[in-house]
Amino acid sequence: MNAESFTNFLENAAMALLLLLASGVVWVILKRMASAMRKGVIAAESSLIDGLNVSVSSDAVEIRFVVPQGWKHDCELTLLDDSRSTVETLHTGPLPPGEQLITYDNSTLKATFLNFETEGQALQRRLN
Repeated sequence: MNAESFTNFLENAAMALLLLLASGVVWVILKRMASAMRKGVIAAESSLIDGLNVSVSSDAVEIRFVVPQGWKHDCELTLLDDSRSTVETLHTGPLPPGEQLITYDNSTLKATFLNFETEGQALQRRLN
């Protein structure tokens, strides 16, 4: 091996090392982008549950939440008693996009909890 071939060998090794390093950087960037996109999807899906507001004044109960555009999953709103048994089902099935308002009179039902379930999510709120 002469000096010129050794120099070519070192140049080729340096280029291969740079190519390997660049590939690693691209892989890390793509991995982080994919993770951020998954987190965005999870955040969009959980916003339906996170945005649930329940207000109770005397026996009138008002339930508000926003269904995001493109939400295609069924939602179920049920009222539960102290033993977590279903007292009444307020809604079952898909909901149109936009703000939802559901009201009912709790003076006759005497429900203790509101149960809200949708694709992979469930939330129970105490009413009193």
